[in-house]
Amino acid sequence: MGYRVGEGRTQAALFPVMLDELVDAHAVVRVIDAWVEALDLAELGFERAQPAPTGRPPYHPGDLLKLYLYGYLSGVRSSRRLERECQRNVELMWMLGRLAPDHKTIAEFRRRQSAGLVATAAAFVQFARVQRLVVGDTVAIDGSKLRAVASRKAISGLRGLAEQDQVLRARIEQYLAELDRADLAEAEALPDRAAVQESLRVLRQRQGQVREQLEGLEQAKRATQVRTEPDARPMKSLHGAPGYNLQAAVDAASHLIVHHEVVNEASDQQQLAPMASAAAAALQRPALEVLADAGYSNAEQLAQLQAAGMQVVLPPVRSANNQGDGTLYSRAAFAYDEACDSYRCPAGELLQRRNRSLRDKLFLYAPDKGVCGRCANKSRCTNSDRRWVSRSFFEAALEATERRLEQRPDAMLRRRQTVEHPFGTIKEHILGNARLLMRGMQGARAELSLAVLAYNIKRAISLKGVAWITAAVSAGA
Repeated sequence: MGYRVGEGRTQAALFPVMLDELVDAHAVVRVIDAWVEALDLAELGFERAQPAPTGRPPYHPGDLLKLYLYGYLSGVRSSRRLERECQRNVELMWMLGRLAPDHKTIAEFRRRQSAGLVATAAAFVQFARVQRLVVGDTVAIDGSKLRAVASRKAISGLRGLAEQDQVLRARIEQYLAELDRADLAEAEALPDRAAVQESLRVLRQRQGQVREQLEGLEQAKRATQVRTEPDARPMKSLHGAPGYNLQAAVDAASHLIVHHEVVNEASDQQQLAPMASAAAAALQRPALEVLADAGYSNAEQLAQLQAAGMQVVLPPVRSANNQGDGTLYSRAAFAYDEACDSYRCPAGELLQRRNRSLRDKLFLYAPDKGVCGRCANKSRCTNSDRRWVSRSFFEAALEATERRLEQRPDAMLRRRQTVEHPFGTIKEHILGNARLLMRGMQGARAELSLAVLAYNIKRAISLKGVAWITAAVSAGA
């Protein structure tokens, strides 16, 4: 018995196979094609959504959007690799009608259409909401750092720039002195004056660039700058490499990302209110429950969200009272009396409000002078002449958050189970644990919007299947 034999490569067929017959009925490309066809690309902000009356016909932005979505779902982000896929991938031939744009056209689409890509990611969230794929009232918020295009070598600090300025100044003075000596010397001993002046010009140009960078850092009150990608910031979790911070609000029931944002701040402390408010607006549910970790603890933003009707659950971080080496009374040992706005110390003495810090948003309390000096517990309370206790302007919000966390001991576990899955999928399966391909904040937003959209499509297919989603898209079109 012989082996199975395939068809001959030069064998002609009387009835050629249609491309549609070669694409599985449950292929992801069918979801991508149906959903993009249902979008109003002009309303989403895509350029060239309407063809010009004259000139060479461009590629339709919908076709290029389909190509990128397929690429990110398949872990292919390079424009050159996507160009090759168009020429050999049967599913792409089916979806694009055998169009094969070159890599420059593909890359230019992603570079120019950042706003449209962000809006498209938001549009899929609205589709999921209308189709009740998002049904919960709880979102988990977290951030993850992703490496920028720039490398560590592009990072400049205040100290390094100041040292460069000194070196350049010394070399410029050396060249000027050399020119002065040449002016006093005999003609036959003169050096190549033109070459010296050209070197001097280059040094002065470089010195001007260094001083401009120094002024920029001082004005921005920052210690470092990424020369080749100023929007990026060195991130500690990336071992000091430049990167961006992808913020995501994830629905706890479906694990769909309902809102995302790209920022260049290494800390998450200022992101709680913007992310929670945007997630509530996207879901049209003002009374959301929000889960976050301690990195998002911000008393002022907690008060703002609670005033808006949201229930925030996170471990609040309070300002520390620097009292000794841990052997002195902690702040918890002092009882607050709301009626008279004062604290009572363990010895029963009264600490009244004495001052406030507008910068730290704290009220400061202390007893009358001399009280602590007469107290038998002073050695266990303070090393100063009297004990000071601080209270946040938004203490009520912090206390409410603490009580809520005590009532929900499983909240932090649920937060991890909700938000770490999307980040893991995006970083490993969509981005391939690689750095971003586009420079700047606009480029990062474009690429990460594609990544988030690819994740949401993948997740929706896992929840409902290809047939259900294509039918839902067709019904809503």
